Amino acid sequence: MPGRSGEQVYDAQRRPLTLERLLKSGGAGSVFTLKERPREVAKLYHSDKDARVYERKLQAMLELQPDLPPMEGQGADQVQIAWPLTLLRDGGGRFIGFTMPILDLSATSDLEHVLQERQARAEGLPTGLGAKMTLAANLAVMLAALHRRQHYVVDLKPLNVRFYRSTLFIAMLDCDGFSIQGKGERFPAGQVTTDYLAPEFQQPGVKPGQEEAQDRFALAVMVFQLLNSGLHPYAGRPQGATVPSDLPARIAANLYPYARGKPHPRMLPSPVSGHEMFPPALRDMFDRAFSTQARRRPSAQEWATLLLDYARRNAGQLVTCGKDAAHQHFVGMSCAACARVELLAGSARAAQTRSRQKPAKARKQRARTAARVAQAQPVGAQASAASGVPGVMSRVTMAVIGTLLLGWVMGWGMPAYRRYSALVDPGIWDGVGLAVQMAMLAIAILLFILFVPMLIMSKRP
Repeated sequence: MPGRSGEQVYDAQRRPLTLERLLKSGGAGSVFTLKERPREVAKLYHSDKDARVYERKLQAMLELQPDLPPMEGQGADQVQIAWPLTLLRDGGGRFIGFTMPILDLSATSDLEHVLQERQARAEGLPTGLGAKMTLAANLAVMLAALHRRQHYVVDLKPLNVRFYRSTLFIAMLDCDGFSIQGKGERFPAGQVTTDYLAPEFQQPGVKPGQEEAQDRFALAVMVFQLLNSGLHPYAGRPQGATVPSDLPARIAANLYPYARGKPHPRMLPSPVSGHEMFPPALRDMFDRAFSTQARRRPSAQEWATLLLDYARRNAGQLVTCGKDAAHQHFVGMSCAACARVELLAGSARAAQTRSRQKPAKARKQRARTAARVAQAQPVGAQASAASGVPGVMSRVTMAVIGTLLLGWVMGWGMPAYRRYSALVDPGIWDGVGLAVQMAMLAIAILLFILFVPMLIMSKRP
Protein backbone atom coordinates (compact mmCIF):
# COMPACT_ATOMS: atom_id res chain seq x y z
CA MET A 1 0.00 0.00 0.00
CA PRO A 2 1.23 3.58 -0.70
CA GLY A 3 2.30 5.59 2.28
CA ARG A 4 5.72 7.18 1.77
CA SER A 5 6.70 10.75 1.03
CA GLY A 6 7.23 11.30 -2.68
CA GLU A 7 4.84 8.60 -3.85
CA GLN A 8 1.99 9.38 -6.20
CA VAL A 9 -1.68 8.61 -5.74
CA TYR A 10 -4.63 9.41 -8.01
CA ASP A 11 -7.96 11.16 -7.44
CA ALA A 12 -11.33 10.16 -8.93
CA GLN A 13 -10.41 11.81 -12.26
CA ARG A 14 -7.08 9.93 -12.34
CA ARG A 15 -5.10 13.11 -11.71
CA PRO A 16 -1.79 12.39 -9.93
CA LEU A 17 -1.14 13.79 -6.49
CA THR A 18 2.23 13.66 -4.73
CA LEU A 19 2.48 12.76 -1.05
CA GLU A 20 4.67 15.14 0.93
CA ARG A 21 5.00 15.53 4.70
CA LEU A 22 3.53 12.97 7.10
CA LEU A 23 1.25 14.82 9.55
CA LYS A 24 0.12 11.95 11.74
CA SER A 25 -0.34 8.20 11.75
CA GLY A 26 -3.15 6.49 13.64
CA GLY A 27 -4.69 3.07 13.99
CA ALA A 28 -6.59 3.23 10.69
CA GLY A 29 -4.33 5.28 8.45
CA SER A 30 -1.77 8.04 7.89
CA VAL A 31 -2.33 11.66 6.87
CA PHE A 32 -0.03 13.43 4.38
CA THR A 33 0.15 16.89 2.90
CA LEU A 34 -0.21 17.08 -0.90
CA LYS A 35 2.20 18.93 -3.17
CA GLU A 36 -0.40 19.87 -5.79
CA ARG A 37 -3.16 20.81 -3.30
CA PRO A 38 -1.79 22.78 -0.33
CA ARG A 39 -5.29 23.27 1.16
CA GLU A 40 -6.02 19.54 1.24
CA VAL A 41 -4.53 16.47 2.91
CA ALA A 42 -4.66 12.79 2.00
CA LYS A 43 -5.62 10.02 4.41
CA LEU A 44 -4.36 6.60 3.34
CA TYR A 45 -5.56 3.46 5.10
CA HIS A 46 -2.92 1.08 6.42
CA SER A 47 -4.49 -2.15 5.17
CA ASP A 48 -6.68 -3.15 2.25
CA LYS A 49 -8.52 -5.74 4.41
CA ASP A 50 -11.60 -3.51 4.82
CA ALA A 51 -10.99 -1.44 1.70
CA ARG A 52 -14.33 -2.33 0.09
CA VAL A 53 -16.32 -1.31 3.18
CA TYR A 54 -14.36 1.94 3.51
CA GLU A 55 -14.86 2.69 -0.17
CA ARG A 56 -18.65 2.32 0.10
CA LYS A 57 -18.70 4.37 3.29
CA LEU A 58 -16.64 7.19 1.78
CA GLN A 59 -18.80 7.18 -1.34
CA ALA A 60 -21.90 7.59 0.87
CA MET A 61 -20.25 10.52 2.64
CA LEU A 62 -19.54 12.20 -0.68
CA GLU A 63 -23.15 11.78 -1.78
CA LEU A 64 -24.67 13.06 1.50
CA GLN A 65 -22.47 15.95 2.59
CA PRO A 66 -23.69 18.05 5.54
CA ASP A 67 -24.31 21.75 5.03
CA LEU A 68 -21.25 22.96 6.91
CA PRO A 69 -19.21 25.24 4.63
CA PRO A 70 -15.99 26.89 5.84
CA MET A 71 -16.56 29.97 7.98
CA GLU A 72 -14.64 33.17 7.46
CA GLY A 73 -12.56 34.18 10.44
CA GLN A 74 -9.78 36.76 10.62
CA GLY A 75 -9.56 37.04 6.84
CA ALA A 76 -9.25 33.30 6.19
CA ASP A 77 -11.63 30.39 5.80
CA GLN A 78 -11.90 28.20 8.87
CA VAL A 79 -12.83 24.61 8.06
CA GLN A 80 -15.67 23.39 10.26
CA ILE A 81 -15.48 19.71 9.41
CA ALA A 82 -12.85 17.59 7.65
CA TRP A 83 -15.37 15.91 5.32
CA PRO A 84 -14.09 13.83 2.35
CA LEU A 85 -13.60 15.62 -0.97
CA THR A 86 -12.55 12.82 -3.32
CA LEU A 87 -11.53 9.16 -3.23
CA LEU A 88 -7.92 8.16 -3.81
CA ARG A 89 -6.51 5.16 -5.68
CA ASP A 90 -3.09 3.73 -6.35
CA GLY A 91 -1.50 3.23 -9.76
CA GLY A 92 -3.40 -0.02 -10.23
CA GLY A 93 -6.79 1.58 -9.56
CA ARG A 94 -7.30 0.13 -6.07
CA PHE A 95 -9.05 2.27 -3.45
CA ILE A 96 -6.54 3.46 -0.81
CA GLY A 97 -8.06 6.53 0.90
CA PHE A 98 -9.46 10.01 0.37
CA THR A 99 -8.65 13.70 0.46
CA MET A 100 -10.19 16.22 2.86
CA PRO A 101 -9.75 19.94 3.56
CA ILE A 102 -6.79 20.78 5.75
CA LEU A 103 -7.66 22.01 9.23
CA ASP A 104 -5.22 24.34 10.97
CA LEU A 105 -4.71 22.48 14.24
CA SER A 106 -2.37 25.17 15.56
CA ALA A 107 -5.30 27.62 15.58
CA THR A 108 -7.61 25.26 17.46
CA SER A 109 -7.94 23.63 20.88
CA ASP A 110 -10.11 20.75 22.05
CA LEU A 111 -13.11 21.39 24.27
CA GLU A 112 -11.60 19.29 27.04
CA HIS A 113 -9.14 22.09 27.81
CA VAL A 114 -11.79 24.77 28.17
CA LEU A 115 -13.93 22.90 30.71
CA GLN A 116 -11.66 23.51 33.72
CA GLU A 117 -11.16 27.20 34.47
CA ARG A 118 -7.64 26.86 35.87
CA GLN A 119 -6.41 24.96 32.82
CA ALA A 120 -8.25 27.32 30.46
CA ARG A 121 -6.61 30.37 32.05
CA ALA A 122 -3.19 28.76 31.86
CA GLU A 123 -3.64 28.19 28.12
CA GLY A 124 -5.25 31.54 27.38
CA LEU A 125 -8.63 29.99 26.57
CA PRO A 126 -11.99 31.65 27.29
CA THR A 127 -13.50 31.16 30.74
CA GLY A 128 -16.61 33.36 30.69
CA LEU A 129 -20.17 32.06 30.43
CA GLY A 130 -20.76 33.98 27.18
CA ALA A 131 -17.90 32.26 25.34
CA LYS A 132 -18.90 28.84 26.61
CA MET A 133 -22.51 29.44 25.62
CA THR A 134 -21.31 30.29 22.10
CA LEU A 135 -19.26 27.08 21.97
CA ALA A 136 -22.26 25.04 23.12
CA ALA A 137 -24.52 26.69 20.52
CA ASN A 138 -22.02 26.15 17.69
CA LEU A 139 -21.64 22.48 18.66
CA ALA A 140 -25.41 21.99 18.59
CA VAL A 141 -25.60 23.68 15.16
CA MET A 142 -22.96 21.33 13.76
CA LEU A 143 -24.67 18.22 15.12
CA ALA A 144 -28.04 19.38 13.77
CA ALA A 145 -26.51 19.67 10.27
CA LEU A 146 -25.06 16.15 10.54
CA HIS A 147 -28.33 14.72 11.81
CA ARG A 148 -30.26 16.19 8.90
CA ARG A 149 -28.16 13.89 6.69
CA GLN A 150 -28.66 11.01 9.17
CA HIS A 151 -24.99 10.99 10.08
CA TYR A 152 -24.07 10.62 13.77
CA VAL A 153 -20.84 11.08 15.73
CA VAL A 154 -21.65 8.45 18.43
CA ASP A 155 -18.26 8.82 20.16
CA LEU A 156 -19.06 12.42 20.99
CA LYS A 157 -16.94 13.87 23.82
CA PRO A 158 -14.95 17.05 24.53
CA LEU A 159 -11.63 15.48 23.54
CA ASN A 160 -12.98 14.71 20.04
CA VAL A 161 -14.27 18.24 19.35
CA ARG A 162 -12.03 21.21 18.53
CA PHE A 163 -12.75 24.91 18.25
CA TYR A 164 -11.03 27.94 16.75
CA ARG A 165 -9.70 30.13 19.53
CA SER A 166 -10.22 33.34 17.54
CA THR A 167 -13.86 32.80 16.52
CA LEU A 168 -15.16 29.92 18.71
CA PHE A 169 -16.30 28.04 15.58
CA ILE A 170 -16.37 24.26 16.04
CA ALA A 171 -14.00 22.04 14.05
CA MET A 172 -14.29 18.25 13.76
CA LEU A 173 -11.84 15.65 12.49
CA ASP A 174 -11.89 11.90 11.81
CA CYS A 175 -15.34 12.00 10.23
CA ASP A 176 -14.82 8.62 8.57
CA GLY A 177 -15.28 7.16 12.06
CA PHE A 178 -18.85 8.50 12.34
CA SER A 179 -21.98 6.43 11.82
CA ILE A 180 -22.82 7.15 8.17
CA GLN A 181 -26.06 6.62 6.27
CA GLY A 182 -25.58 5.22 2.77
CA LYS A 183 -28.03 4.14 0.11
CA GLY A 184 -29.87 1.36 1.89
CA GLU A 185 -26.89 0.71 4.16
CA ARG A 186 -25.80 1.97 7.57
CA PHE A 187 -22.07 2.14 8.32
CA PRO A 188 -21.77 2.01 12.13
CA ALA A 189 -19.30 3.93 14.27
CA GLY A 190 -16.54 1.89 15.79
CA GLN A 191 -16.03 3.46 19.20
CA VAL A 192 -17.87 4.84 22.24
CA THR A 193 -16.83 6.50 25.52
CA THR A 194 -18.78 5.26 28.53
CA ASP A 195 -18.71 8.60 30.43
CA TYR A 196 -20.80 10.01 27.56
CA LEU A 197 -22.85 6.92 26.79
CA ALA A 198 -26.62 7.01 27.37
CA PRO A 199 -28.06 4.77 30.13
CA GLU A 200 -29.76 2.35 27.75
CA PHE A 201 -26.48 1.74 25.88
CA GLN A 202 -24.12 1.22 28.84
CA GLN A 203 -24.40 -2.58 28.62
CA PRO A 204 -25.55 -3.59 25.11
CA GLY A 205 -23.84 -0.77 23.19
CA VAL A 206 -25.27 1.36 20.37
CA LYS A 207 -26.92 -0.58 17.58
CA PRO A 208 -27.87 0.66 14.09
CA GLY A 209 -30.92 2.90 14.29
CA GLN A 210 -30.08 4.08 17.84
CA GLU A 211 -27.29 6.50 17.03
CA GLU A 212 -29.29 9.73 17.23
CA ALA A 213 -30.46 8.95 20.77
CA GLN A 214 -26.82 8.52 21.76
CA ASP A 215 -25.76 11.81 20.14
CA ARG A 216 -28.59 13.65 21.89
CA PHE A 217 -27.45 12.33 25.27
CA ALA A 218 -23.75 13.10 24.72
CA LEU A 219 -24.56 16.59 23.45
CA ALA A 220 -26.57 17.34 26.61
CA VAL A 221 -23.69 16.13 28.82
CA MET A 222 -21.23 18.40 27.01
CA VAL A 223 -23.54 21.42 27.17
CA PHE A 224 -24.00 20.85 30.91
CA GLN A 225 -20.24 20.69 31.38
CA LEU A 226 -19.60 23.81 29.31
CA LEU A 227 -22.14 25.88 31.25
CA ASN A 228 -21.34 24.43 34.69
CA SER A 229 -17.55 24.75 35.06
CA GLY A 230 -16.77 21.30 33.68
CA LEU A 231 -18.98 19.45 36.16
CA HIS A 232 -20.37 16.18 34.80
CA PRO A 233 -24.18 15.92 35.20
CA TYR A 234 -23.83 12.58 37.01
CA ALA A 235 -21.22 13.83 39.50
CA GLY A 236 -22.52 14.71 42.96
CA ARG A 237 -22.69 13.65 46.60
CA PRO A 238 -23.79 10.03 47.07
CA GLN A 239 -26.39 9.27 49.74
CA GLY A 240 -25.59 5.82 51.05
CA ALA A 241 -22.90 3.19 50.61
CA THR A 242 -24.65 1.50 47.66
CA VAL A 243 -24.30 4.47 45.28
CA PRO A 244 -21.74 3.66 42.52
CA SER A 245 -18.57 5.72 42.52
CA ASP A 246 -17.93 5.65 38.76
CA LEU A 247 -19.79 7.77 36.20
CA PRO A 248 -20.85 4.95 33.81
CA ALA A 249 -22.57 3.06 36.66
CA ARG A 250 -24.32 6.23 37.82
CA ILE A 251 -25.48 6.93 34.27
CA ALA A 252 -26.80 3.37 33.95
CA ALA A 253 -28.71 3.83 37.23
CA ASN A 254 -30.13 7.22 36.12
CA LEU A 255 -28.63 9.02 39.13
CA TYR A 256 -29.04 12.58 37.85
CA PRO A 257 -29.13 14.89 40.93
CA TYR A 258 -29.75 18.31 39.31
CA ALA A 259 -33.39 18.03 38.31
CA ARG A 260 -35.92 20.63 39.44
CA GLY A 261 -38.21 19.67 42.31
CA LYS A 262 -37.46 17.42 45.24
CA PRO A 263 -33.89 16.20 45.85
CA HIS A 264 -32.77 12.87 44.44
CA PRO A 265 -33.04 10.13 47.12
CA ARG A 266 -29.63 8.65 46.30
CA MET A 267 -27.62 11.63 44.99
CA LEU A 268 -27.33 15.29 46.00
CA PRO A 269 -25.88 18.02 43.77
CA SER A 270 -22.24 19.00 44.01
CA PRO A 271 -21.76 22.12 46.18
CA VAL A 272 -19.87 23.87 43.34
CA SER A 273 -22.67 23.40 40.80
CA GLY A 274 -24.30 26.54 39.40
CA HIS A 275 -27.39 24.77 38.05
CA GLU A 276 -29.71 26.72 40.34
CA MET A 277 -28.61 29.91 38.56
CA PHE A 278 -29.77 28.52 35.19
CA PRO A 279 -33.03 29.93 33.80
CA PRO A 280 -36.07 27.60 33.93
CA ALA A 281 -36.08 26.93 30.18
CA LEU A 282 -32.48 25.67 30.30
CA ARG A 283 -33.09 23.52 33.37
CA ASP A 284 -36.15 21.99 31.70
CA MET A 285 -34.00 21.00 28.73
CA PHE A 286 -31.52 19.25 30.99
CA ASP A 287 -34.33 17.51 32.88
CA ARG A 288 -35.63 16.17 29.59
CA ALA A 289 -32.16 15.15 28.39
CA PHE A 290 -31.43 13.15 31.55
CA SER A 291 -34.89 11.76 32.08
CA THR A 292 -35.39 8.02 32.45
CA GLN A 293 -37.39 8.21 29.20
CA ALA A 294 -34.97 8.41 26.28
CA ARG A 295 -37.65 9.62 23.86
CA ARG A 296 -37.88 12.92 25.79
CA ARG A 297 -34.30 13.97 24.99
CA PRO A 298 -34.10 17.25 23.07
CA SER A 299 -32.78 17.07 19.53
CA ALA A 300 -29.63 18.87 18.41
CA GLN A 301 -31.82 21.40 16.60
CA GLU A 302 -33.79 22.14 19.79
CA TRP A 303 -30.53 22.76 21.62
CA ALA A 304 -29.26 24.98 18.80
CA THR A 305 -32.41 27.12 18.86
CA LEU A 306 -32.33 27.63 22.63
CA LEU A 307 -28.58 28.14 22.99
CA LEU A 308 -28.28 30.56 20.07
CA ASP A 309 -30.88 32.76 21.75
CA TYR A 310 -28.70 32.96 24.85
CA ALA A 311 -25.44 33.32 22.87
CA ARG A 312 -26.50 36.31 20.75
CA ARG A 313 -25.32 39.50 22.39
CA ASN A 314 -28.25 41.57 21.17
CA ALA A 315 -30.69 39.13 22.81
CA GLY A 316 -29.78 40.44 26.25
CA GLN A 317 -30.04 37.02 27.91
CA LEU A 318 -26.57 37.26 29.44
CA VAL A 319 -25.30 40.27 31.41
CA THR A 320 -21.95 41.27 32.88
CA CYS A 321 -21.53 40.65 36.60
CA GLY A 322 -21.54 43.76 38.77
CA LYS A 323 -18.84 42.35 41.09
CA ASP A 324 -16.43 40.97 38.50
CA ALA A 325 -16.41 42.19 34.91
CA ALA A 326 -14.88 38.88 33.79
CA HIS A 327 -18.07 37.05 34.85
CA GLN A 328 -21.41 36.84 33.05
CA HIS A 329 -24.67 35.46 34.32
CA PHE A 330 -28.21 34.93 33.08
CA VAL A 331 -30.40 38.00 33.31
CA GLY A 332 -32.47 38.02 36.49
CA MET A 333 -30.31 35.30 38.09
CA SER A 334 -27.37 35.40 40.52
CA CYS A 335 -23.82 35.04 39.26
CA ALA A 336 -22.85 31.37 39.48
CA ALA A 337 -19.17 32.19 38.91
CA CYS A 338 -19.09 34.51 41.94
CA ALA A 339 -20.86 31.93 44.10
CA ARG A 340 -18.34 29.31 43.08
CA VAL A 341 -15.38 31.61 43.79
CA GLU A 342 -16.75 32.40 47.27
CA LEU A 343 -17.34 28.71 48.00
CA LEU A 344 -13.84 27.71 46.94
CA ALA A 345 -12.32 30.60 48.91
CA GLY A 346 -14.23 29.51 52.01
CA SER A 347 -12.99 25.95 51.57
CA ALA A 348 -9.41 27.21 51.21
CA ARG A 349 -9.69 29.29 54.40
CA ALA A 350 -11.10 26.33 56.31
CA ALA A 351 -8.22 24.15 55.09
CA GLN A 352 -5.67 26.75 56.23
CA THR A 353 -7.31 26.97 59.66
CA ARG A 354 -7.19 23.19 60.02
CA SER A 355 -3.55 23.22 58.96
CA ARG A 356 -2.64 25.82 61.63
CA GLN A 357 -4.57 24.03 64.35
CA LYS A 358 -3.10 20.64 63.59
CA PRO A 359 0.34 21.10 65.34
CA ALA A 360 -1.31 22.51 68.51
CA LYS A 361 -3.80 19.65 68.57
CA ALA A 362 -0.97 17.17 68.11
CA ARG A 363 0.97 18.63 71.06
CA LYS A 364 -2.10 18.51 73.28
CA GLN A 365 -2.78 14.94 72.26
CA ARG A 366 0.78 13.90 73.07
CA ALA A 367 0.53 15.58 76.49
CA ARG A 368 -2.78 13.84 77.23
CA THR A 369 -1.30 10.49 76.18
CA ALA A 370 1.75 10.96 78.43
CA ALA A 371 -0.50 11.88 81.36
CA ARG A 372 -2.66 8.80 80.85
CA VAL A 373 0.45 6.58 80.71
CA ALA A 374 1.83 8.12 83.93
CA GLN A 375 -1.49 7.68 85.73
CA ALA A 376 -1.73 4.07 84.58
CA GLN A 377 1.65 3.07 86.18
CA PRO A 378 1.50 1.21 89.57
CA VAL A 379 2.69 3.05 92.71
CA GLY A 380 5.49 0.56 93.21
CA ALA A 381 6.68 1.03 89.61
CA GLN A 382 6.72 4.84 90.01
CA ALA A 383 8.72 4.56 93.24
CA SER A 384 11.18 2.18 91.63
CA ALA A 385 11.63 4.46 88.64
CA ALA A 386 12.28 7.44 90.95
CA SER A 387 14.77 5.70 93.29
CA GLY A 388 16.61 3.57 90.83
CA VAL A 389 15.83 0.32 92.74
CA PRO A 390 15.10 -2.66 90.42
CA GLY A 391 11.46 -3.39 89.65
CA VAL A 392 9.24 -6.08 91.10
CA MET A 393 10.46 -8.75 88.70
CA SER A 394 14.11 -8.07 89.60
CA ARG A 395 13.35 -8.32 93.33
CA VAL A 396 11.48 -11.58 92.84
CA THR A 397 14.44 -13.03 90.96
CA MET A 398 16.99 -12.02 93.57
CA ALA A 399 14.85 -13.33 96.45
CA VAL A 400 14.45 -16.69 94.71
CA ILE A 401 18.20 -16.91 94.04
CA GLY A 402 18.98 -16.07 97.66
CA THR A 403 16.52 -18.64 98.98
CA LEU A 404 17.86 -21.37 96.71
CA LEU A 405 21.46 -20.52 97.56
CA LEU A 406 20.69 -20.55 101.31
CA GLY A 407 18.95 -23.88 100.99
CA TRP A 408 21.86 -25.35 99.10
CA VAL A 409 24.42 -24.20 101.60
CA MET A 410 22.46 -25.40 104.61
CA GLY A 411 21.09 -28.58 103.12
CA TRP A 412 23.98 -29.94 101.10
CA GLY A 413 27.12 -27.85 101.39
CA MET A 414 27.60 -27.94 105.20
CA PRO A 415 26.79 -31.67 105.66
CA ALA A 416 29.09 -32.53 102.80
CA TYR A 417 31.89 -30.60 104.41
CA ARG A 418 31.40 -32.39 107.76
CA ARG A 419 31.50 -35.78 106.06
CA TYR A 420 34.66 -34.79 104.25
CA SER A 421 36.36 -33.60 107.45
CA ALA A 422 35.62 -36.87 109.16
CA LEU A 423 37.31 -38.90 106.48
CA VAL A 424 40.56 -37.00 106.01
CA ASP A 425 42.74 -34.86 108.11
CA PRO A 426 42.09 -31.19 107.84
CA GLY A 427 44.57 -29.43 105.65
CA ILE A 428 45.00 -26.22 103.85
CA TRP A 429 42.24 -27.06 101.40
CA ASP A 430 39.93 -27.78 104.32
CA GLY A 431 40.46 -24.23 105.52
CA VAL A 432 39.80 -22.86 102.05
CA GLY A 433 36.69 -24.97 101.64
CA LEU A 434 35.38 -23.81 104.98
CA ALA A 435 36.00 -20.19 104.04
CA VAL A 436 34.19 -20.65 100.75
CA GLN A 437 31.24 -22.31 102.47
CA MET A 438 30.96 -19.55 104.99
CA ALA A 439 31.15 -16.81 102.31
CA MET A 440 28.39 -18.45 100.28
CA LEU A 441 26.28 -18.74 103.42
CA ALA A 442 26.75 -15.05 104.19
CA ILE A 443 25.78 -14.00 100.61
CA ALA A 444 22.67 -16.17 100.67
CA ILE A 445 21.54 -14.78 104.04
CA LEU A 446 22.15 -11.21 102.81
CA LEU A 447 20.14 -11.70 99.61
CA PHE A 448 17.30 -13.30 101.48
CA ILE A 449 17.16 -10.57 104.15
CA LEU A 450 17.48 -7.70 101.58
CA PHE A 451 14.98 -8.65 98.89
CA VAL A 452 12.23 -10.70 100.53
CA PRO A 453 10.94 -7.71 102.61
CA MET A 454 11.03 -5.48 99.53
CA LEU A 455 9.01 -8.05 97.62
CA ILE A 456 6.41 -8.12 100.40
CA MET A 457 6.20 -4.29 100.54
CA SER A 458 5.81 -3.95 96.75
CA LYS A 459 2.60 -5.96 96.80
CA ARG A 460 0.86 -3.53 99.17
CA PRO A 461 -1.47 -0.94 97.60
